[in-house]
Amino acid sequence: MIKKVSMSIAGLDTGNGAGAESDLKVMEILGVHPVIAVTAITAQNTMGISAIYPVDAEYLKKEITALMSDFDVASIKIGMIYNKEQFRVVQEFLHNIPVVTDPVIYAKDGTQLINDIDDYKKMILAKSTVITPNAVEASILSGIKIESINDAEKAAKELYKKFGNPYIIIKGGHINGDYSFDILYDGKDFFEIGYNRLYNKNTHGTGSIFASIIAAEMAKGNSVYNAFLKSKEILQVAISNGLSIGKGIGPIDPVSYIEKNSQKYEVLENMRKFGDFIENTENFWKLIPEVQSNFAHSIMPNYVNSLQDIATFRGRILRRWDKKVVVGYPAVFGNPTHTARLLFSIISMGENARNLINIRFDEKIIHEFKKLGYEVIEINRELEPIEQEGSTMQWIAKYVKENYNKIPNVIYDRGMKGKEAMIRYWTENLEEMMYSLKSICNNI
Repeated sequence: MIKKVSMSIAGLDTGNGAGAESDLKVMEILGVHPVIAVTAITAQNTMGISAIYPVDAEYLKKEITALMSDFDVASIKIGMIYNKEQFRVVQEFLHNIPVVTDPVIYAKDGTQLINDIDDYKKMILAKSTVITPNAVEASILSGIKIESINDAEKAAKELYKKFGNPYIIIKGGHINGDYSFDILYDGKDFFEIGYNRLYNKNTHGTGSIFASIIAAEMAKGNSVYNAFLKSKEILQVAISNGLSIGKGIGPIDPVSYIEKNSQKYEVLENMRKFGDFIENTENFWKLIPEVQSNFAHSIMPNYVNSLQDIATFRGRILRRWDKKVVVGYPAVFGNPTHTARLLFSIISMGENARNLINIRFDEKIIHEFKKLGYEVIEINRELEPIEQEGSTMQWIAKYVKENYNKIPNVIYDRGMKGKEAMIRYWTENLEEMMYSLKSICNNI
């Protein structure tokens, strides 16, 4: 197998949140072989940097020379470079190769990571293909205070004029507001990606990982525009799953991007398995209510951020006239069924739930659940506030949690005017659900 090679020139973060280590993770996720030239070792954790030990410039030159003389490096990502002696070394290698520079002037705790800023501008920024400052860094480099998208566009034009980079990307995460944006400027046109702000304090490494994605995608021959889109796709997931580790600002988790995708493949396989179980289990038709059933199955609960992480059958689970049960394939993510919304609400309440099905209410079925050892709770749908209409599933989870301080596996109601009585059954383990449902089918 052959892979493209991308080189990271950056410092080591002992807390593994940013720097060369995060570059390695991201490039491998994107199918690129990463190599690194270390500029400094930082004593760092989630609360900040307590010490920086820059490597000797001559040693840095030996690192880069060793890599460039052996590997066909297809792109370079530059992070922390500490001083002008290092700048002089690095600039020698920035020819005829795409270079993506993340100008990390300051760390999150305010520690200055780049000294000799004027030399840095001339030797590094001016020789980069893409620069990716955040709004604060772009303000420092351009001299324009950035508080809006219009300010960011002015700053991008100024940076383009100053350094002549083919591409300027300004990240808007530091600008206040519920709506965030990043802009790409190529000297002629602006390209903007907007998104609802993700309120997660654990954002360490965002800038480093952003630039690494751009570099990895360029190494594979993809355009800066497509790399720009890919960066937001990955970062939305990585920020949503920022790690609550340490006592300060935790790192984002780019690995969650591939973990979620791999888990979704497993979920789809399990949906097929459960569908086969339904269609081949004797008497399963006895569990299907008049409104029919559906089944919801999620990825691991700690990765669930929305209905996009929960699969259901596009059609319902149907009981036919001849007592056969037919599953409404295919399985899809993001379908806002009652089962998906209730499972999401239960997960949001802290339960380790992954599977949920709605089945017909019958006293015999309730009795069988109790025989299997389940705690069973009855709710009164008439207690649901009128203003909650349309949010029944969220109300059920909230009501049970508030009144019982937990959400038992079996919740049923006896219906109300216009609403069929229903049992809702959830488990963490799919095998447990299939075993229990088969047992009930055999005994009713």
